[in-house]
Amino acid sequence: MHERKIDDGHILCVTSLVSRLKMVNDDLKSHKSLYKSLSEHCARCENDNSRNITIAVLAPVNDTLLYSLNKILPSIIYAVSSLQANSKYSSLANRTINVLFRDTACSSTRGPLAAFDFYIKGMVDVFFGPLCPYVLAPVARYAAVWDIPIITAGGQNDNFDFKQSHYPLLTRMNGAYSEIGEILLQILNKFHWKVLALFYHNYDENTKGNSDCFFTLGAVFARLGTKPFHRNFDETNPETDYKRLLQELSLSSR
Repeated sequence: MHERKIDDGHILCVTSLVSRLKMVNDDLKSHKSLYKSLSEHCARCENDNSRNITIAVLAPVNDTLLYSLNKILPSIIYAVSSLQANSKYSSLANRTINVLFRDTACSSTRGPLAAFDFYIKGMVDVFFGPLCPYVLAPVARYAAVWDIPIITAGGQNDNFDFKQSHYPLLTRMNGAYSEIGEILLQILNKFHWKVLALFYHNYDENTKGNSDCFFTLGAVFARLGTKPFHRNFDETNPETDYKRLLQELSLSSR
């Protein structure tokens, strides 16, 4: 157990060292696969220094979502422009880096079809995205077969921790929800809190799938090792009776 002393002499348990080492090891294995894939791509084009590089961005157009195309495209285009303008990266001097994009609509149908379109037309060297978990899961599996690296700010769900078996070329730029579960468990143990309830947003409409809040607290649920009282609400539903839900929660939590 990794521990750090604080001023009052108490010990604050931050996280499980074993769990962290396992995640680091998995990430290193994933990165080795990514480097191998990139090396093979480079080997195929080492005699063609003018070969274009194409980045395929897969994200939703819907601006109410955290990672919409309008929010992420400007930074990607700026990064590409800065990269090509910097003489330090001479290997890219004679190359054109193209940035293409498609709207996934956060749809498990439209998103993978967009990825297939890029692949079949030979228009992708690396995927940026998808961001939505129901789109990312199939695309990341296909990308492993296609030998195309995939980089995303999504994929925090526990399912994506199984990189070697399902997602060998997936690189997640953010952390995983399992880390949140570990941290919360340490806090609960620190203060000896035993009675708690989980209260989170999830969609009433099953066709929308589960929310990020559901996946986040799902990791907490898994780490607790017990079955706490839990209730969900749909924050998009104006008829949600929050008073009734909170009164119900007060009977089963502290």
